[in-house]
Amino acid sequence: MEVLKVQNLCKTYGKGENEVRAVDNISFSVNQGEFVAIVGSSGSGKSTLLHLIGGVDRPTSGKVYINGKDIYSLNDDNLAIFRRREVGLIYQFYNLIPILNVVENITLPCRLDGKEVPNNKVNELLKTLRTRRKKNTFTKSIISEDNSKEYQ
Repeated sequence: MEVLKVQNLCKTYGKGENEVRAVDNISFSVNQGEFVAIVGSSGSGKSTLLHLIGGVDRPTSGKVYINGKDIYSLNDDNLAIFRRREVGLIYQFYNLIPILNVVENITLPCRLDGKEVPNNKVNELLKTLRTRRKKNTFTKSIISEDNSKEYQ
């Protein structure tokens, strides 16, 4: 079963002599159960492609289908809901909301949908992430602490 289909996907930035084709007419599909790696040199468009597939950025042209749904036929609000419910993106760098604590950051997507996350699920995730001791800590202080360790 095809879970992802990318057709003639393009993303350009700038115009004229300043135009950059970050993604240039890419097509492929992924079936359920397949593992795919996107590899390339720095600046080759890997992150741009992932942002397009994940619905974070809109393509200049082309289509992205996830489970048969053309995600770019959705308006911005519905695309945000689709991303929140159907797509998981893990970024290389922190994308936490600094004024929220660890638990609030973890549960935010569900709370945006008006759903509560059971405490046992939150505690299970905190255990997996080894963050139980810091569950009420604002992520701003955790990020600052982690960044200062990099320079010691």
